[in-house]
Amino acid sequence: MLVGLAAGCSSSASLVNHAVGSSGGVAHVGDALDLKNQAGRDFHITLAKVADPAQTVNQNAPASGKRFIAAVFNVDNISSQTLSTDGDLDANIIGSDGNTYTPTHNALSECGSNTVKVQLAAGKSGTSCVSFEIKTSVQVSKVQFYPAAGSASDYGEWLVP
Repeated sequence: MLVGLAAGCSSSASLVNHAVGSSGGVAHVGDALDLKNQAGRDFHITLAKVADPAQTVNQNAPASGKRFIAAVFNVDNISSQTLSTDGDLDANIIGSDGNTYTPTHNALSECGSNTVKVQLAAGKSGTSCVSFEIKTSVQVSKVQFYPAAGSASDYGEWLVP
């Protein structure tokens, strides 16, 4: 996870924040971004939903003064080779307080049977659902996705709402 955070500070990582096919404007929930993984394989990733608050499936409660959030990503492998993503390594949230929040590995009801890790054959699609825990006083400002835990040359960012 720290590698992904460091990539956001790196001058070598390029921010991708315009929806596929758009000529301008910043990406929001529901928009697809065109990213490459570390091996240069192209994929489209859509921040399909931000469930705020989210509920655990095992009755665990968030820490006092915090809440759970689920970020649901749809991934389309548009390359000719297998693609793997791991939301627990690749995703984070930027809060209204300016802090970066990393995944918390909770099973959330909003995720259903969707897993965090996605392995897709060429031309296939899948869904990754990532859990976070943030302060109740903080709003989600942005959701970011760093392919290959920040080792790729670009990263995606969506504004919320």
